[in-house]
Amino acid sequence: RETERMLLAATALGLGLASARDIGVPESVQNGYFLGRSGDVIFMPEQLPEDSVMMLLGDAHLNEKVPDTCPLKGVRDIVSQAFGMTGTSERSSFVKDDVFNRPTLNFLVNIHGIGKDTVEKYNLHNINALMGNHATVRLDGISYPRTPLSLSVSLATGEEPNVHGIVADVWQENGNKEQGLFGNNHPEVANIADLVTQYYGDESLAISVSGSYAESRAFAPHKITENTFSYYFDPMSEGFVSAGGSPDLKWSLAETLENIGNSDIEELWTRIKMSGGDVIYNQNDNSFLVKSSASSSNVQLKLEDPVDAMLLAELFYAKTLIKKLATNTKLQTKISDSTPDTISISFRSLDAIENKYGYDSKQYQTALKLFDSALPLIAHKLGELAPSSHLGMIVLMGSPVGLDKKAIAEQVKHLSLSSDTEYLPFLYLKDSVKPSHACRVLRMNLDVESSGIKTFCSSDIDHGDYYSFASVDLMSSSGSSSTNSTVTVEELKKFQIVLWLSLALAFTLLAGVCGFCCMEYERDTLLFSKRRIKEPSRG
Repeated sequence: RETERMLLAATALGLGLASARDIGVPESVQNGYFLGRSGDVIFMPEQLPEDSVMMLLGDAHLNEKVPDTCPLKGVRDIVSQAFGMTGTSERSSFVKDDVFNRPTLNFLVNIHGIGKDTVEKYNLHNINALMGNHATVRLDGISYPRTPLSLSVSLATGEEPNVHGIVADVWQENGNKEQGLFGNNHPEVANIADLVTQYYGDESLAISVSGSYAESRAFAPHKITENTFSYYFDPMSEGFVSAGGSPDLKWSLAETLENIGNSDIEELWTRIKMSGGDVIYNQNDNSFLVKSSASSSNVQLKLEDPVDAMLLAELFYAKTLIKKLATNTKLQTKISDSTPDTISISFRSLDAIENKYGYDSKQYQTALKLFDSALPLIAHKLGELAPSSHLGMIVLMGSPVGLDKKAIAEQVKHLSLSSDTEYLPFLYLKDSVKPSHACRVLRMNLDVESSGIKTFCSSDIDHGDYYSFASVDLMSSSGSSSTNSTVTVEELKKFQIVLWLSLALAFTLLAGVCGFCCMEYERDTLLFSKRRIKEPSRG
């Protein structure tokens, strides 16, 4: 029975994906789907921002003509090719293939919650100038859902979520809440740092920092060495702490604030001050007052709030990190040697600010102005670490996706579905609910209300609108419909191994038997010799 279930599930999975492609499920949804993790229903807004861009720094290692577009999963191969590493899936026309003049430093600055459209809408002229002064390409082939961690893992590994399995920061699997890059939930795919440290050895410097623990792990190598540095912002200790590797780069927000008058943090706000604004620390209530321009009003960012604190901490630490790399003798020696090194800085705070306050909120607009002032300085300082031998990338991962979660929650409540909207855009339905029926009703209701939301079902084999991805309705021996059985990827892998090994052994045995049966035989010339050897006489 179990073997039959596995065989039917494996067959249905392949047919289901082919059927889904034929009936119009977007390729981005298919690429973002991972069996057993992506829920029973997936919601997507009708209009998705297509404004993800990547700026390339390091003209000495770039070709004069750079293509207009690049797939998100192709970024890893660009770095691999630049460093002269073999095994890239596709050769890129971005970088020069100069054996005698390869870069020794790759830095990647990844910012979630901002795209080219947002830069233009809110007149972020410093970032706009940065795009104008450097080769800028549009990133395409981006999967859905566009959750920050999933996109970062795709950027780092060169694989889609349907391969690396990190579909979101959190998801539900077998009824349990799971977190990406915690425990065993790690992609079994090499990222950029893995390739560099494996190809060039443990001497390569691999630094990965982010306001999020999981995000810091997305760009860190799996193997930890003395030259591995992975750091994330911990709200409890109010500082950046080590997520693996050397603790030499730890940082405290409290210590920085105590000496803020004597620090060079103020450099981050130079462009804001040039436009008539200011950023002032108020020690009495432990907050920052931000006046982004001469005509704007003050916006308060409270350090007791973990989201506000992460915004300022990420910017402060990026500046402090670069200064440490430039002044620390040991680290500067590593960067200046001939062994390639990687530095990844992934900003999650801008996306968190937008999720908390909204896209049109004054807090989000203020955060954008802070990044508009700080980003050119951060990019310039990173380039100075290896002036003529760096390949830099600044990725604006895209404007926030505006999914009307309130409309979805109202429909879930209206239909009395026992499901948690915490995981949106995924919706996980309980075993007592038939997912295909509930999905069709949700889709119909949202379409009637013209909500601007597309609804995709992961299991709808009754009417075939969307074929089953995650589960298969199997018929029992009596012919009645049984409950949905979810077959995981691991089970399918094990089944395939057992199936093909068994078939190989069976064919080997059959070939051996046939060989014996068809063998030609003759009388042995020694046993059946007509001439007998005469024994010598004893006389």
